[in-house]
Amino acid sequence: MGHRNHDLTEAAIDMVDLDPRFQDHELHSNAPSEHSEDQPNPHEHSVEPPFRYSPNGSQTNLIDPKTDHYRLQRYYARSLLNTLLPLLATGWYAFIVFGYLLQPSVNGIVPKWPVDANIVFFSWLILSIFLLDWAKSGLAGFEAAALMKPRLAPSNAMQLMWHLDSAWGTLNGWRKALESLHRFVKAKMHRNQDLQDAAWRGPGLLWWYLAANGLLLYVTLPLSGLTMNPSDALRLSSRKVSVLGVNETTFDVRTNAAVSQLARDNWRTGHSTTPPTPTIFYAPQGAKNVSSTYFEDFVQDVYQQDLSAQAVTFRNITIFAGPPVAERAYGKAWGFLSTVACSPTGLSRGLELINASEYAQRPNSTDLAIMFNGAGLRPVFYFPDEGYGVNFSYVVASDRDIDGVGSGEYSNTTRNYLPIKGSFEMVLWQSISEGYQPDDGFTKMMNNPLVARSDNGSTLGFGVRCTVESDVGTASLDAAKRMYSGFEQVPAVQNINFQVPIFSYPGVFAIQSIVFQALSTVQLGYMGPPSCMPGADTTCNAFYGANLATGGVPRVVQMAATDLALQVPTITPERLTLAMYKLFGEAAAGMMAIGPGNWTGELKGLDPASDVVPYLIPCKPVLVLLCLWTVLTVIPQLYVFREQRWSSRLTAAEMFRFGAEIQDTARHLRSRDLQENDVLRKMPGMVGDVTPGAEKGFVGLSSVPARSDRVYTNVKED
Repeated sequence: MGHRNHDLTEAAIDMVDLDPRFQDHELHSNAPSEHSEDQPNPHEHSVEPPFRYSPNGSQTNLIDPKTDHYRLQRYYARSLLNTLLPLLATGWYAFIVFGYLLQPSVNGIVPKWPVDANIVFFSWLILSIFLLDWAKSGLAGFEAAALMKPRLAPSNAMQLMWHLDSAWGTLNGWRKALESLHRFVKAKMHRNQDLQDAAWRGPGLLWWYLAANGLLLYVTLPLSGLTMNPSDALRLSSRKVSVLGVNETTFDVRTNAAVSQLARDNWRTGHSTTPPTPTIFYAPQGAKNVSSTYFEDFVQDVYQQDLSAQAVTFRNITIFAGPPVAERAYGKAWGFLSTVACSPTGLSRGLELINASEYAQRPNSTDLAIMFNGAGLRPVFYFPDEGYGVNFSYVVASDRDIDGVGSGEYSNTTRNYLPIKGSFEMVLWQSISEGYQPDDGFTKMMNNPLVARSDNGSTLGFGVRCTVESDVGTASLDAAKRMYSGFEQVPAVQNINFQVPIFSYPGVFAIQSIVFQALSTVQLGYMGPPSCMPGADTTCNAFYGANLATGGVPRVVQMAATDLALQVPTITPERLTLAMYKLFGEAAAGMMAIGPGNWTGELKGLDPASDVVPYLIPCKPVLVLLCLWTVLTVIPQLYVFREQRWSSRLTAAEMFRFGAEIQDTARHLRSRDLQENDVLRKMPGMVGDVTPGAEKGFVGLSSVPARSDRVYTNVKED
């Protein structure tokens, strides 16, 4: 009896040594050495073994003796979780991808999320932390069922040993499997190697499936974290915002001079043509690449096309100028709608308002009678001057009458004339003053087919024609897309009773008249000299202003051996066209920019919000990997969903029981390297019925499948 217990203990200890978790354990350190039957065992009666052995079998009784028989069980709860959780995890990530990452904010404004973006981001971050461990546990449940199926189970016990401690889900297990694969391939390629090395000693297909599944998730989850990043954003709110400008009841309280002076001053700064932030020009529905500087972007693009001599097919730009606000806003608002298109023209063709030949004989004349001929009452103005190395003269003309007094052209009294359609033209002659050298622009204009030459070729002239249409009314403003929609004409309300004449009556004229006043500096409706006179100030005229508006900065030139002077660049047709675009834009902004403010309407503001934005890695490939992992996980789980099994998973305790059962075979395991123990290759690797012919079955390593209708015992009888 002592010899039998000694052999059994030795076999059990050898099996424990195969598991690294039990190495250097006290049981191992106290393992008895081999001796004969006649030699007493000093440890035989010193320590009570922690388990008892059946006198009729070798199975270790790890279960309460009162329950020494059992049936195979279905682990429905575990199987259900293992099936649903991959679907839920992948579904949640797909929700993040399609609901957030593929629906980015529009100009910093996010849609109304069903779930707060911060909750979405951090929930996935927390879920991914636990998902790796849970997935490994879920695969272990499938592993327990697969080990009982002949088509899935390992072919021998050596392959079964690879499943210890779920090594298929660890970096160390993957490393050992790759080393085995490398030795096998190397042995096959070098036929002079030992035949023992050429035998496959790695894991079976079940192990490779489990390893591939675990590795796929091991790679995918970290990558998923790199597909998204939390970010600050804005969302639409129901909070009304204060309007700082005019509305339909205060629009005509202002004078033309106030609007034109504001437009002229802003134009001469040379800054981007757009209302002061956060107020913007709104583009019509369907416009592309709408930024906060939509108008400036468009006119600069036209300018570049003109410079490259490309045929500009579309010169019309439509903008809606809403009331100035202190913050970004959306909703319905009353504002100014305008469409403008400008193009350079020759003097003989393309002009309809100006007869260039009338002024061609005196482009540098300073005859004030010409300037004052109906100035302020007629929509045409002539200005000659010289300064900074350039002799110039220009004519500006509008198609709108300007002799009306106290009658706004966008009011309810003139609503039958809305929208206002018309045109505006400007003709410019230039020559280089004596002692100065022509600049690059002047030289290029000499070869421009649109530019006319006079005075023996020393004077160059051309024109710019603009067509414009304008109206007032309400529109719905989209803060995210920076577009307007649903424009409805609503004229301004004029309810001012003029009792005493004043120098400048309230009531805003058409936008082309505002531009005319900005360039001519005359008072609309009053005959008199302009505020900018030739020779008095060489910087107040439209020529110098157009230079400033388009970046024409004066430069220092050498006049004589010791004399230096300033010379402004001449203005090309392309630059004057750009200058006219920008002045119309400033006039449109000025229409709404000043006046009584601090009132609320239907405009609403934006509140801070959170967003989840794409990060370093595209989300779609990661979603594909996650879906692939889900398919590889769920389908096998469904295959064994209703299968009965002997245990919920393969644990160290189960392997210990199998080791105790095969004590006679385990006695021959003399090497600690499982790959060197050929005896394991002769043992079955499937968990089956060891005693298929007995009244009660016994679960162990067997090539006979365990039947679900049998009762199994924990004690194998002889």
